[in-house]
Amino acid sequence: MTRIATSHARLFAIALAGIVLEVAATVPFAIWHESYPALAIAPPIFGAVALAWLIGRYAVRRERERDRAVRKLGAFEAMTLDAILDVDPEGLVLAWNTAAQHLFSASLDDQVGRSVVDLAADDAARDALAELIRSSASGERPLAREAILTKADGTNAVFRLAGASNPTSAKSNGALLVITDVDEARRSDRQLRETRAKYDALVEQLPVITYLHAPGQRGAPLSVSAQVSPVLGYAQEECIGRPLLLVDAIHPDDRARVEHEVAAARQQIFRSEYRLVARSGRIVDVADVALTIRDDEGQPLYTQGVVVDLSERRRAVEERERLLARADALRDESSEGQARLAFLTEASRLLSSPPETGIGLEHVAALAVQSFADWCTLDLVEEDGHARRVITLHGEPRPARATDPAPDVDSLGLEAARTGRPVLEEDRICAPLISRGRVVGVFTFVATAPGRTYGAADLALAEHLARIGGLAVDAGRLYRQVQEGAEAARVLTFVGNGLLFVDQVEIVRLWNPAAEAIIGVAAEEVLGRAAADVIPGWRSLADRIPISSAPETGEPDTLPIETERGERWISISGVEFFGGTVYAFRDVTAAHRLDELKAEFVATASHELRTPLAAVYGAAQTLRRHDFALDESGRERFVALIIEESDRLSRIVNEILLANQLDAGRLDLFIEPFDPVDLLERVVESARTRAPAGVSIAVHVPDSVSAVGADRDKVRQVLVNLVENAVKYSPDGGKIEVGVTPLAASVQFFVRDEGLGIPSDEQARIFEKFYRLDPGMTRGVGGTGLGLYICRELVERMGGRISVESASGAGSTFSFDLPSADSTASRASISEERASPLTAESS
Repeated sequence: MTRIATSHARLFAIALAGIVLEVAATVPFAIWHESYPALAIAPPIFGAVALAWLIGRYAVRRERERDRAVRKLGAFEAMTLDAILDVDPEGLVLAWNTAAQHLFSASLDDQVGRSVVDLAADDAARDALAELIRSSASGERPLAREAILTKADGTNAVFRLAGASNPTSAKSNGALLVITDVDEARRSDRQLRETRAKYDALVEQLPVITYLHAPGQRGAPLSVSAQVSPVLGYAQEECIGRPLLLVDAIHPDDRARVEHEVAAARQQIFRSEYRLVARSGRIVDVADVALTIRDDEGQPLYTQGVVVDLSERRRAVEERERLLARADALRDESSEGQARLAFLTEASRLLSSPPETGIGLEHVAALAVQSFADWCTLDLVEEDGHARRVITLHGEPRPARATDPAPDVDSLGLEAARTGRPVLEEDRICAPLISRGRVVGVFTFVATAPGRTYGAADLALAEHLARIGGLAVDAGRLYRQVQEGAEAARVLTFVGNGLLFVDQVEIVRLWNPAAEAIIGVAAEEVLGRAAADVIPGWRSLADRIPISSAPETGEPDTLPIETERGERWISISGVEFFGGTVYAFRDVTAAHRLDELKAEFVATASHELRTPLAAVYGAAQTLRRHDFALDESGRERFVALIIEESDRLSRIVNEILLANQLDAGRLDLFIEPFDPVDLLERVVESARTRAPAGVSIAVHVPDSVSAVGADRDKVRQVLVNLVENAVKYSPDGGKIEVGVTPLAASVQFFVRDEGLGIPSDEQARIFEKFYRLDPGMTRGVGGTGLGLYICRELVERMGGRISVESASGAGSTFSFDLPSADSTASRASISEERASPLTAESS
């Protein structure tokens, strides 16, 4: 940012030195010729010269320090992404940094001399900029605020505004404004959260253990994925911040090698395979790969790694090696035996694959027609005993057309399926697939090539394949059933609506967790029993539930039901089919109660608004009448009545608007340290002026109390509301005590009265929105039901907590805690003398 800096001290020193030198040069020589004693004035002159020289040196040094500071500030202004503007007290731009040029103009010359208020997109932004300039230029400490400004490209965006006085400005009483693009920051935060969510979702789905640690801190991982539990048996939290996973769990024989490999990696890519010891003592072979992530300058940020369980792969490799070794042992027997063994090994591997892989009988059939048969068919037997052909494959080249098997199950296949015994012929083998004592299919191998015949050895091989195939067919069916059942159970478990299924004789067959939570009856108490015996009020409720024959035609009805937790309102409908009736319902008690409270609030608010309106209208009509004259005091009474009732109307409307802001989340809080005692005394002083006769208000404050870090205006609003409530609910008069109490890290405010009090069973609800005590309990004292709700919301949003202690007819004590100010200065004890503390009672 361009700055104009002039050192007045330096100019003054140079001028003074010049004057002294001129006097020193002329005066002594002028008087030298007259008399020798004139030398007596030489020491003062040379002393003045020395003084001027020292002042000049000091001014030059200060000027250099100032230049260095200005250059440092200029470097910061060039690097920051925030717009920084130097303005005079009228808001005219003197200079701004590169970020400001990018945001609001093409160059400095386009904006210098123009008013910064011109950047505002609306009146609110203009007012905010003007107030910020005024407060910053006057030396005040303005609060940061947000406003909508217009960018250089013509678009509008939300910016955060901050300011401070600028003593180095070219204009006196200038100001520095810092403008931050809030939209860009929020967009970056949102993208960061989305990226983090995607990363977490990916890590949770990976079948590996992921970990993260600081560079060189392998023994204290910052995070470890939950997959560590099924692999090693350790809980996720046991491995975070501890050397358990990456150090202690490493097999003792591998630990030194792994430590050496980690050190040799030098924060580059680390790869190693070693053994881990699980909690149960089981040895787990793993592969560990880690990469150090660096910033743009090459500095390490963190190390991300994955640990892959190699146990299954090792076992598969070992099994494969065992089979290969067995094959090598039989290699010398005959080429035919070797081919059969290879076929058997591969077929066994395929049939032993998990059902979810989709590798099974069809792959075995394809393998068979390569070495064991010219044709291979598979017939499956359904649950009803019906057999159907599902696979027909041939080898290459294709056998003669005349030998093609029939498209349907042939007689030999039916015989094998019926008897459960294999059928062996010279050119054909039918081997039944049996599982759990039941035939589930038939493998048929057909030989058509010249010289190929089947014997006892071939039958043994086919029977072996059929036994494994039977297990594979049964496993596939069970897998599908389990999957279908698991999906259905998962849906029923996590669905938000309660589900009830009763059969044709009203016996409960389904009662999901949501139904348990809504009605309050456990599934084990309901399932298998009559609905009327276990569901409260079912007999009367069932007749009123709308029943339809299709899900899309039913309209739910809202009905009450009595539970152990009291009356609940549910939205319920049913669908009837041949097996019974399915009911779907959800708990709408809160919505129903809110509707009732809203209706009551509308009636109450209408009454509360109508009363002051009627008074204002009547007073205004009286003032307009000309049939009788009012004296000055009479007119003053009516005008005072209009003002008082208008103020009452304003308070009611403000309460409604503030409650709406709280619900919409549009309330801005300005947290700052302030003296709680000073605020308390001002509230009480104002309340005493309006307190009726018979009501006295006393203030109790300690000698020392910390500053409060909260929104001063909102705290004042809470105190005013609580004090007015104490006055309003003390119709018989009495003493009201208001005070503060210091706590460990907070300050407690309290308001205590001797009024009507609150019944114990009503205290839990008085802070709810629209809630009002029964007028019979409060002698008809009115209200909108929003005051205490607003108090609770304001206190909690400022980081505090509000509570009440009361008994019917014995008064009430409302108290709320707010945190102490964060800064050291704000936390300092406030114990200085106050001019006139309001500790005396006033009625």
